Amino acid sequence: MTVEVGRDGAIGIITLNDPDRRNALDAAKAQKIAEAVRGFAGSPDVAGAPAGEAGQPVRAILLRAQGPAFCAGADLAGGVYATEFFESITQMLQAITNSPLPVIADVQGPAVGAGCQLLLACDLRVFGEKAAIWVPAAEHGFALDAWTHERLKEMLGGAVARNVMIGAAKVGSEQAVALGFAVKIGDDATALDYAHSMAALSPLSMEHSKRVLNSPDPSQDESLEKLFYAAWASEDVKEARAARKERRAPKFTGR
Repeated sequence: MTVEVGRDGAIGIITLNDPDRRNALDAAKAQKIAEAVRGFAGSPDVAGAPAGEAGQPVRAILLRAQGPAFCAGADLAGGVYATEFFESITQMLQAITNSPLPVIADVQGPAVGAGCQLLLACDLRVFGEKAAIWVPAAEHGFALDAWTHERLKEMLGGAVARNVMIGAAKVGSEQAVALGFAVKIGDDATALDYAHSMAALSPLSMEHSKRVLNSPDPSQDESLEKLFYAAWASEDVKEARAARKERRAPKFTGR
């Protein structure tokens, strides 16, 4: 399987496993990633993924890859030229940004072109020492959508976005951390530990923040106000207060 779906406790794991093609994306891979993200958010278990203990729900998603490259971009052998490719890529990116769960990327190698877009959709990123992003659109005569440009500008800053999109610059792990694009430098184990630390946080609080940050106009989205008050009225708020009083770690349920 070129995309594998699994579990590690409360962490849903999606792994690109096509190292011979440097995990280049085609429509089928993009669709599989989108389905897995939606599945983890919609139910405790996903087809092909082991169940958590006693129906334990997924609290965070970790996206990783096998081989030296995280993702070499679009499959230039034909995938990028297929009629369904752009729709599938859009669905993949939207599935990640619309998911109520935090999606964390474990990046241990280059993420190029569409691979960079995949990282831009994720909420958080851990970079390995060999991780890097770049977008060689001009080398192949491609043009990328406005969302990619705006997202890159938002997350890395206008000057760096211009360097990447116009100047074909690369952003490595140290610069990614300095810019805040990556939360830390570490290996696969570090990324998994970080994902577990995110899974221990309040689901409603994280969902609210994610939706606000991804909304084009939060002030006009009435559902965000409902989620805001739902978070404040939740059992998790009471649990956090009790945990502070009892000097223990809170156990959030998302209710």
